[in-house]
Amino acid sequence: MPSRRSSRIARGAFAALVLALSPGLSSCVWHEHTVGLGPSGIGQESGRQFYLFFGLLRLNEVDSQRMTHDLRGYRITTEFAFIDLILAPLFLPLTVTTRTVTVER
Repeated sequence: MPSRRSSRIARGAFAALVLALSPGLSSCVWHEHTVGLGPSGIGQESGRQFYLFFGLLRLNEVDSQRMTHDLRGYRITTEFAFIDLILAPLFLPLTVTTRTVTVER
């Protein structure tokens, strides 16, 4: 039978592990599209897309074509980022979800 001290240490170690891994777990849903040869390192631009009723209705439009500025090579990444994870509990009563769209030029 394990002692109380060892079970307390095990619970603390498990909590520390979960906290350490939580930022990496937030971006597990993403799509990436590379056009042409990919980004040339000019910069990047991001936008946040909002959905109502957990994705049923789109509330705003993030135009990735406008973000590319007619370039021939770029990368578009659509993801559920860490900031979206932070916003999720705030918007949950309103049934609003978010995603981040990033264009690397």
